[in-house]
Amino acid sequence: MTKSDQFDRELLQMFTQEVGERASDIEQALLAIEDAGEADEKLRLQEQLLRTVHSLKGAAGLLQVRGVEAICHWMEEILSIAMNAQLVLDRAKLELLLSAADAIQDAGRLLEIGEIPSPAHGESVIDDLKSAVATGADGPSGKSNPRQTAQVPVRTGDTDGSMRVSADRLDALLYRSGELLSFNAVIRRHTEDAALLREQARKLRGMGSEPAALAADIESGLRQLATSLRRDMRLMQSAATALDHEVRHARTQPFVEACKGLDRVVRDMAVASGKSAELEIRGGEIEIDRSILSGLQDSLRHLVRNAVAHGIQSPEERRKAGKPERGRVLIAAAISGDRMQVRVEDDGRGLDVVRLSNAAGEHLKEAKDEAELLRRVFEPGVSTSATVTSLSGRGIGLDIVKRNVETLRGTAEVSQVSTGGAAFTLTLPLTLAMVRVLEVMAGEHVFTIDTASVQRVMRVHAQDFATSEGRDILSTPTGPMPFVDLADWLGVRSGRSDIGHAVPAVVLDAPGGPVAVLVDAVAGERELLARPLGPRLAKVRRYSAGMVLDDGRIALLLNVAALAEAAARVRSMDGARMPRPIPAARRKVLVVDDSKYVRTLVKLILEGAGYNVAMASNGREAWEQLIDEGADMVVADVDMPSMNGFELTEAIRRSDRFTNTPVVLVTGREALEDKVRGLRAGANAYLRKDQFDAQDFLETMRRVV
Repeated sequence: MTKSDQFDRELLQMFTQEVGERASDIEQALLAIEDAGEADEKLRLQEQLLRTVHSLKGAAGLLQVRGVEAICHWMEEILSIAMNAQLVLDRAKLELLLSAADAIQDAGRLLEIGEIPSPAHGESVIDDLKSAVATGADGPSGKSNPRQTAQVPVRTGDTDGSMRVSADRLDALLYRSGELLSFNAVIRRHTEDAALLREQARKLRGMGSEPAALAADIESGLRQLATSLRRDMRLMQSAATALDHEVRHARTQPFVEACKGLDRVVRDMAVASGKSAELEIRGGEIEIDRSILSGLQDSLRHLVRNAVAHGIQSPEERRKAGKPERGRVLIAAAISGDRMQVRVEDDGRGLDVVRLSNAAGEHLKEAKDEAELLRRVFEPGVSTSATVTSLSGRGIGLDIVKRNVETLRGTAEVSQVSTGGAAFTLTLPLTLAMVRVLEVMAGEHVFTIDTASVQRVMRVHAQDFATSEGRDILSTPTGPMPFVDLADWLGVRSGRSDIGHAVPAVVLDAPGGPVAVLVDAVAGERELLARPLGPRLAKVRRYSAGMVLDDGRIALLLNVAALAEAAARVRSMDGARMPRPIPAARRKVLVVDDSKYVRTLVKLILEGAGYNVAMASNGREAWEQLIDEGADMVVADVDMPSMNGFELTEAIRRSDRFTNTPVVLVTGREALEDKVRGLRAGANAYLRKDQFDAQDFLETMRRVV
């Protein structure tokens, strides 16, 4: 690539970002003009909009994105005519300019996937804009030349102290700062070692004259070393904390950014359904982590759509109910401790409990109270809409909200508003990076639980287990509590050897009330860096993230919502009892994958099914392990460095020693020819990661043995 090509690519990337930002600004400005009361305020907003359109037009011209340039040009003509004549844009022209903003957003989406919009992009919108310009030229202000635009001051540089920083670079910087913070513990340990050596040298000094002199020198040196290490440790901690603070601040954006475009959603849906509604945002100035903000946007769109479609009544219904004709949707953000709460509330009719119970069907028998019944709105297929329309009724949106929030390690709750309407409360962590966690053991494995969800830790005995209404429960001083045995839930061999001893239990806060998680041991509490599991494990709901411990082991962060649901689903077959360990594993499986998270997940599944598991990070390492230690089966990825899965399979089949060893390929490749190649290489089965199911996987393992 030439320097010129590199320069053009960087310019195009910057322009892609600018198109997204400017299109959003244009849309917000048009909605503000529509809502403004005084003519002077409308004219002021129109002038600001003209500047925004003019700036985007110049950038599009520089990059020769002619479709966007043409749209901006004719938008500018309409705004210039109105500004010269001091005319307020009517509703028809505002609708036309909103359509133009949509066309610009479409162009931005094309740019994001690497496509350059054609010069004819938005041609129909441009024709409508031209017609509006022609009409405007013959308006009340008399004939005017559309080329004579107002003089608009154009910003030629960023002088407000801001700059664009790529999200990937910020993420990398955050990870580095997290590693720096964790290294502080290593320095502390070295300091303690130095102090111990100094004490040993002091004892050596009492053994004789010559050793005493030598020991005195050692003691003096170690004393200085320990002092220096303490000082350096304090300096490092101070620097690392400052760096971490700055990086976290750089990653934050005001909450109002997550609400961009929602007023347009409210407006368009209200118009389409013959209603009148407005959006109110509180706490928009609160700074939140960019990752949280990005993950919230889709959920907020679904909740706002739900509020207008299900909650807000028609103007006639609202008049009869004594409410203002115009409905209100409120989005409020607030900080509560180390969590953030986002409440989406409407002043409409509220949730119809009777219709919801009918929609829930057979589940109604299990609903003890209205709160539990209301939580059913998050189940797929459950809707309070009587009919299916283009706006609502399919029972999909709230299920998406719940899953999106869980991906962000949060919870979603619903309630009725006493004055009428429904409220959805999303509780989320303040950051997705550094997490305060409780380390727990299940068998030989370490797992982590976000301490923000931990209520307390207790110990339970055999007499604490009971059965109530067909469910296994724990009897506690605060009342009965559902529980789940972590080792049993994950399918790993428990490390509890004597079931007569007390069992540690972690009590979690959950939307339906506290639940207990039985573990083999509680290893401690610490702050760790949470890393995403990646697209291959995106559908594995039991885990939210992966963490690297000081000794290099992987600890998976457990999904609290999934744990709570598992506790609620547990049914007793023969009375509640202390969970027992799973029998020891027998067959040995070699798991080969270059992703440590995938290796760990597959290992957990296999160990839970009774297998011994060894792991390798690439085909070459796996082949060497096979030669040295052998294995009964091999589960391998395809795309790996230093010998891929196809090559490993072929090597196994060429070997006299391992030619009959079963091989299962688990890969992200979707093409049929890849599957054919894998089977021709000698694989016994070929499974796709995007369709991965633990039970199907284990059945395949049993079948190929």
